[in-house]
Amino acid sequence: MKKFSVLTFIICLLLNIISCKDKNDNESPTVATDVENPLKSGEISVPVKADPSFSWAPAVGSVNLGDLKTNSTTEPLMISIGEGVEAGYRDGGLYRQGQLTAYPNLVARQMGLADFDQALFEKENGNGTGYLVKSNTGTIPVFNEVTNNLVYTEKGSTLMKPYTGKNTDNFSAPFGGRNIFAADPAQELAYKNNFYLNNPQPAYLSNTNYLWVNGYVNASLFSRYVGTGYNSAWDYTKTIKPEIALFETGTDVYILNNLRGGGSGLFGGSEFAWERQILNYMKEKGTKSVLATVPEVLDFPYFKWYTYENLIRKTGKQIGIQASDASTPTAATADVIFLPTANVVSIYNGNFKSAYLTDEDVIRKSEISKPEQYNELLLMWSKQYNQPLVDFYAVYKKILAGNYVSDDGFKIDPSYPNGNFFSADGIYPSAIGQAVLANEVIKVLNSSYRAQIPLINISNYAAEMSKVK
Repeated sequence: MKKFSVLTFIICLLLNIISCKDKNDNESPTVATDVENPLKSGEISVPVKADPSFSWAPAVGSVNLGDLKTNSTTEPLMISIGEGVEAGYRDGGLYRQGQLTAYPNLVARQMGLADFDQALFEKENGNGTGYLVKSNTGTIPVFNEVTNNLVYTEKGSTLMKPYTGKNTDNFSAPFGGRNIFAADPAQELAYKNNFYLNNPQPAYLSNTNYLWVNGYVNASLFSRYVGTGYNSAWDYTKTIKPEIALFETGTDVYILNNLRGGGSGLFGGSEFAWERQILNYMKEKGTKSVLATVPEVLDFPYFKWYTYENLIRKTGKQIGIQASDASTPTAATADVIFLPTANVVSIYNGNFKSAYLTDEDVIRKSEISKPEQYNELLLMWSKQYNQPLVDFYAVYKKILAGNYVSDDGFKIDPSYPNGNFFSADGIYPSAIGQAVLANEVIKVLNSSYRAQIPLINISNYAAEMSKVK
């Protein structure tokens, strides 16, 4: 793993950077405003997005759930335990419409379930944590951050307004799971606030355009909905007996690791207590579940905004990298992944003041962690616990190759920024992307548990979502 320290450089040379604006908008400078958020251009207020009508979803109780329904008179209880995607995180934030279009909720709608609860942000707080709106037209984005109608108790606070509904069924949060699920979220949030107050983080831990990079959102979200009388989400979960569970873990670990510059050896072949704890819980309760593999995160648009080619084209010179495990700097090569840090953005914009990039500005070939080994572990667990697996790794590969067409004939476009699969942040799926994942889960539920859950007609779904942007 990388050393999280700010490197001191002896050599101070100015790179001769081409600063003239190209005619092609994709080569236009991006407007860096500060070290903490180099792709942020400002703050805006926008109306809370409207809720989808879900008029296309099956009527409650009308779907043949096969072996998923064990009691003929009551609706089966379904839960979701996951991370950012399962929570509905998109566009660099978590907000009400994102929650409503998270694939666990879409699956529940297609199953005809009436009582799948996910601690929605109230409409007056519907912009949730705030999110990012692209403010330019180029391939490399600049964002405005939405700052009105948030769920926090006051401006600048990390404490969310409490949820007043019933206990949630969606135990998902960005970078959730192993770090927060079994902890007292209020205590965890207080600890994090105190820690970061007294230990200001280096710039490289703050210079990505994600609100949860320091781990606040997971603790804040769990604090919001862990019910009275329970010390953790895990304490509550152990008191219920879900018939169905959607379980995904690991993707956000890869995302966060790569946002911070990568590190070799992440998720080797060893078993992990968090995953086994959940799997044993579901086995004990007799829960029918679907596990999900981890996609190749480095295929996502975010990691392709700044490339060796477009930076060399901008500078006309080699780019130096001072790695934390090397005594002397080396020249960047074509296999280096450049992150949208303040330094990289400065190179692109023609105002870089240092001689070299730091180790945290890039992911070198030796620091790339592939998810295949972790996915092999998930496959082993799937067989060991007799729980089916939805192969998101293969689904994403097919989508990113441009070869995915939905069963109703809707073409899924992975391109950025004008495609339909990724949201504005270039990592998390859009509402349409979530529907694609929902359908893949439904296919596994149908084939594994003799259910007849209809797939989402993505053409109709996309048409509705275009009306509630």
